[in-house]
Amino acid sequence: MVKQLKNNSGFTLIEVLIALAIFAVFITSYITAQGLNITDSMEMRTEITLREYGIEKMNEILAYPPELKDSITMKPEVGKFESNENISYSVEWKNFTVPDFEKITGSETPDDGDDSNNSIQKQIFGVVKKNLEKLIWQVSVTVKDDNTEETFTISTWLSNDKYKVEINGL
Repeated sequence: MVKQLKNNSGFTLIEVLIALAIFAVFITSYITAQGLNITDSMEMRTEITLREYGIEKMNEILAYPPELKDSITMKPEVGKFESNENISYSVEWKNFTVPDFEKITGSETPDDGDDSNNSIQKQIFGVVKKNLEKLIWQVSVTVKDDNTEETFTISTWLSNDKYKVEINGL
């Protein structure tokens, strides 16, 4: 009689295929996650670069502000950075605006008909409004990466140091 020896200590074909399928799912998810991580890192790098250039331009404006007059609000100043031609900037100036006095307080007249107090308030508000609109300006810097079309905007308020507050008519 011949005895047949069977070796049952190995893996069957089904076990190997299941192990390969599990490994393939793991590898696919790992590679996808790494690809997204690289994409996110590149976007973050662009965002940080734009932020740095925006802060650089804003600091330049704050260190050497232009003469604040109505003509600078007409058209935004545009240009490119010398250190990186792929990044452009736009500087936009806006006047500070205060709403009308009637919209803030309402235009009611008192029951007794004495409107002198309201008239004084209107005069004071008019003087304050006129001075604030000449004294305070908003500057907004928008930095754009021309390759990716991503933008970053930073803005702040400036005071016009050359403006002398006028208190006339009080």
